[in-house]
This record gives sequence, structure tokens and C-alpha cells, in this order.
Amino acid sequence: RIGLVAGGTGVAPLVQIVRIILDDPYDRTKIYMLSINRYEEDILIRDELDRMATEHPGRFSVTYSLTGGNVSKDWKGFTGRGSVEMARKALPPPSAKDGQSTMVFVCGTDGFRDMWAGPIARAPSKADGSKGPKIQGPLLGVLKDAGYDATDVFKY
Repeated sequence: RIGLVAGGTGVAPLVQIVRIILDDPYDRTKIYMLSINRYEEDILIRDELDRMATEHPGRFSVTYSLTGGNVSKDWKGFTGRGSVEMARKALPPPSAKDGQSTMVFVCGTDGFRDMWAGPIARAPSKADGSKGPKIQGPLLGVLKDAGYDATDVFKY
């Protein structure tokens, strides 16, 4: 199972994962995407996401959340930037909950990623003084509070 948490334009790299998996008829991975945007008209590639969900109902689902004010009373998705409740309803459960493997990818602005999973850190500087490589750092934020383990989460 794969969970994808996309903040705004963070959907672009994550949809590549969806396409690759759904294009393989032998891959039975279930994919759960949560796309969070300010306004409904800001949802990038919504038509494609909805089409993939319709064409692959047992393999791909997409849930939307809006963070901007004045959300239409007809809006059927979530509102807000993220919460434990949202994670539990829109994403697969953590690996430890049922013994099945889950991996959640988070992609968005630094602040969005930090809120959902914590910041990306840097390894110590190299011997030549250049920056050390980026490392995942500890799991924090919404996903930690929802019961996920650091081995269940990858931060872009």
C-alpha cells in the first residue's frame, strides 16, 4: 500500500508514481492520494486524478482538502491543511496496525512537509567543507501523531 500526501504542486512528482504503478497490470499495489490545495480551482491535474480513480477503483483513490476561506457548501472533501483524522480517513493504515506494508510519500513546500512529517535534515559537512547530503530526519507531525513509523514515511 502506498499513501501520497501532496501539498499543491507537490502532486506533480507523486502522480508519476501513480502512473507507473497503474500502468503495470501485474502490480496490485493500492494507492491512496490526499491532495491538499488552497482553493478548488487550484487542484492541479484533477481531471486526470479523478479519471484514474474511476478507471482503477480497487487500486487508486484520491481525496481532496481545501485550506482557503469561503469553501463552497457543496464541497464534498476535507477542509484544512491536515490532521490525524484526515490522515486516518484518506491514507492506508500504518504498517504496524495490521502487518501489511505501508509507505507514505509527502511532497509539498517545506512548511507543508514539516507539518505532515517533520523537516528534512542534513548530514554533517563533507571533508572538503561542502554541505552534507540531505537525510530524512526524525518523523514528526501529523503522520507521527497518526501512528506511522519513520520506516513508513519518505519526505521529498
